[in-house]
Amino acid sequence: MLSDLNDVVAQAMRLYTELQEIKKAYVPQVKQAQPSFSKDEWKEHRENGILLFKYQKPVLDEVLCLRLADEICDCIKRNRPELKDQVESIVQIMDRVADGFFSEFMQNDNRVSATDFSSSQEEKLLNFVVGQALHPSLEKYISLLPQEVGDDQWQHGHCPVCGVMPNFSYLRQEDGKRYLICPFCGQEWYYRNLVCPWCGNDDHKSISYLEVVEMPGYEVYVCDNCHSYLKTYNAKKAASHDDWVLEDVKTLALDLIAQKRGYACPGKQMM
Repeated sequence: MLSDLNDVVAQAMRLYTELQEIKKAYVPQVKQAQPSFSKDEWKEHRENGILLFKYQKPVLDEVLCLRLADEICDCIKRNRPELKDQVESIVQIMDRVADGFFSEFMQNDNRVSATDFSSSQEEKLLNFVVGQALHPSLEKYISLLPQEVGDDQWQHGHCPVCGVMPNFSYLRQEDGKRYLICPFCGQEWYYRNLVCPWCGNDDHKSISYLEVVEMPGYEVYVCDNCHSYLKTYNAKKAASHDDWVLEDVKTLALDLIAQKRGYACPGKQMM
């Protein structure tokens, strides 16, 4: 099974490696003010679990985001030529967007507002492109947040910044603590081991993990209560890792294994 996936994973790695390089080049161009929160807002966030985006979202340079979206479309066409026509449709839509398009995307739960799409795949592709184009702005915003964001006082399965559920996690080498990773904004946060982020199940009898001999250092935690799964990198079992986006891509085989056994990772999206 793993050998059959080699070509698929290699193609996906080429695409995402190039995407990561393109986005990284845009980060220095992002101008982002230091996020500031009142004492009451900070207390509400820490004690009541209110998302930081409720108080202050990143300031977006829409022109910069549009330029990056265009480069992302070119990258997809180079790496996935079979999607050329759909990407061209996305480019045409992007050429017509109004001011505030990217801000509206974030206000609308990270989805493009009603648009006439020729297919559901075209809709998913546009949402993917827009989300990718926001990454440099989100990365700069996250880098300016207080270090306490995502510490052990935040005991929720969703991201403390934007509220998106995780798609990957890792266990630290020094203490084995688990940190969840947000696929949208990139924030990391501490979450107890052997607790399901989706349903909060902490019954160790119904939570277990899968391993694949060919992929040392990677585990897939599964919950038999809600039938969800989460891929995890165990730093105690592996020497090094790529950035988390590429780690998610290179372990696609683990997604398929978990899904074949009846588990799902809610909201997971990938090109």
